[in-house]
Amino acid sequence: MAEQEAEDINVLVKFITKQEQYAVSGASVSVQASITSAGLNKVIRAFNRQGSVEKKDLPQFEFIVSGQLLIGSLKQRLEECGVSLESVVEIEYIEKQPPPTPKDSLHHDDWVAALQCSDQWLLTGCYDNTLHLWNVEGLAAGQGDRAHTLTIPAHRAPVKAVTWVHTESPTKTFISTSIDQTAVLWVWKSDTNTVECVSECHGHTQSVECVAVDSTRQFFATGSWDNMLKIWSTGNKGTEEEEEEQDKKRRRAIKPPKKTPITTLAGHSESVGGVVWTGVKEVATASWDHSLLVWDIDIGGVKSQIIGNCAFFAVTWSPLNRTLLTGCADRYIRMYDPRITEGSVVQQKFTSHTKWVPSVKWSTTKEHLFVSGGYDNVVKHWDFRSPKAPLYDLSGHEDKVLVVDWSHPDYIVSGSSDCTAKIFSTEEKQ
Repeated sequence: MAEQEAEDINVLVKFITKQEQYAVSGASVSVQASITSAGLNKVIRAFNRQGSVEKKDLPQFEFIVSGQLLIGSLKQRLEECGVSLESVVEIEYIEKQPPPTPKDSLHHDDWVAALQCSDQWLLTGCYDNTLHLWNVEGLAAGQGDRAHTLTIPAHRAPVKAVTWVHTESPTKTFISTSIDQTAVLWVWKSDTNTVECVSECHGHTQSVECVAVDSTRQFFATGSWDNMLKIWSTGNKGTEEEEEEQDKKRRRAIKPPKKTPITTLAGHSESVGGVVWTGVKEVATASWDHSLLVWDIDIGGVKSQIIGNCAFFAVTWSPLNRTLLTGCADRYIRMYDPRITEGSVVQQKFTSHTKWVPSVKWSTTKEHLFVSGGYDNVVKHWDFRSPKAPLYDLSGHEDKVLVVDWSHPDYIVSGSSDCTAKIFSTEEKQ
């Protein structure tokens, strides 16, 4: 009887949206407290039957109640956030994100532990010490074999991280790091499909686990199993004439020149698993020592630190929402605002993975969205307003997901110890 009474409780709601083409009247409407997203979608459609948008043209919507996407019933959500059932509840509705669709599976000879997509090219790094270049247009068409452009015997041990530096001209540059304790700067001439090692970066004493390039493309940072953060120059500050002269010197050299770091920063007591630039001359690192450190490169020291209760494996920064995401050993993903100095710096905790989360990546164009990869073989597509459940699980890998990337707005890419990289399209019109 009590359950029946709960079902009969009504709540006054007011619908709001920033997508004006789907806006409805601002009047409040009474709905059952037990209503879910499916029921709220029916209410929005009823509002629009006499409006300017035909019912058949309306998309499915997600509903935001007190800052979070509605997953269960409206009553459950209001009870969670302590909102009275007798108040008028504002519900924002947004167009539902379509599920990413599988596009291709790229086979490698060993684990795929590193990858990054540019506007035209995908770079992958493998445990057989090789790098691979792929044409994104071919991948989008599901032609992985024909999209494969080049294999590079790059290192003397497995590749752990890669990043693009410049991709605008036919002469493109990228960096790879390895268990062989080096980071290598490469030049690839896409018009002739030839690649050259510009310099080998020596200084770390153990595996170089992560790499990131700053927004000016003049500097890059590496983190290592030796607990150190090192800052390097990309060497891309000269004029065209100077670069040509350097080119000639490299061609005359028997071995590629060795590069030494500009700065070495000590502060972690265990391996640095993730590194990201959070501003000009500012870097954040995630470590197995349970800490996140934000560094001021100019002064060569720690600007702020965040102490957690488990190992941090990866970190990603969003300039759109100014927050950090971390992948952790306790299966959670955590979101931090490094600007907060009082109270909890953990803004949100995301739970769904059942094993370690070694990789996370923000969307570059949508401030609420990110992806994660787990040792549970699953890539998850998230909206940070839904901490208890991802929008979608992207399945297909048969072993641990080691790395995910969403640098290209239209493609989520993942690498796995099943020796494949998988491409998922996020294009809204396919």
